Amino acid sequence: MSKRACITFDFDGTLYPIAPYDSEQRLIRKVASTKGTLFKQRAKRLILQDQKGTLIGDAFHKRYADLVRTANAGMIDEVARDISLFLSTEDIQALACLGDIADLAVLTCGTENLVESFLQQTGLKQHFFLIRGKRLVWDEAGKSRMVVDINGPQAKAQALEQLRRDYPTILAVGDGPTDIPMLKAADLGLVINWNQSQRAYPFETHTSLADVCSRLASYLASA
Repeated sequence: MSKRACITFDFDGTLYPIAPYDSEQRLIRKVASTKGTLFKQRAKRLILQDQKGTLIGDAFHKRYADLVRTANAGMIDEVARDISLFLSTEDIQALACLGDIADLAVLTCGTENLVESFLQQTGLKQHFFLIRGKRLVWDEAGKSRMVVDINGPQAKAQALEQLRRDYPTILAVGDGPTDIPMLKAADLGLVINWNQSQRAYPFETHTSLADVCSRLASYLASA
């Protein structure tokens, strides 16, 4: 932490477009590819329910943690590498430039390990000082357990408010309903609509990461 402003980003659907699976759904599919038919059916059912938005908070976290117990670092890196390809050189440069004028953070209901690997794959890890979400931790036998930090939309907003002690200005970027509390808590909340869907939110909306970064930089320059 070294700058007067902080910008918090959601991860899935915000730092990259969901097309058609988010990072956790991709990890479930990656694990399922090594399992039998019953496991594959359970994985497919959870992904469908998640995509429909019928699972909230612990209802998803517990089942997700069970399905990815045998996930390993290699699987996480494969998923992160796949989704990193969605970003253009312009997107990556825009985020890097933003990191020169503000401290960047990720506040997500997603998996910290996937975020870290994604940022490493894109060369952006050095620009993000904080990642909070839920984390896979492995035991000596190679089995993972889930440690949940941010478990829902309100927890994102609370995590943002905790940063107020260090930053006079906090901006936030998200992509959907679970980000609304965080966006409301920020001095400026922006929505990125990668897929240009018809859903509207009561926040300024942009269709590319580069445009979002330009708007954030402009706001900080005039603040």
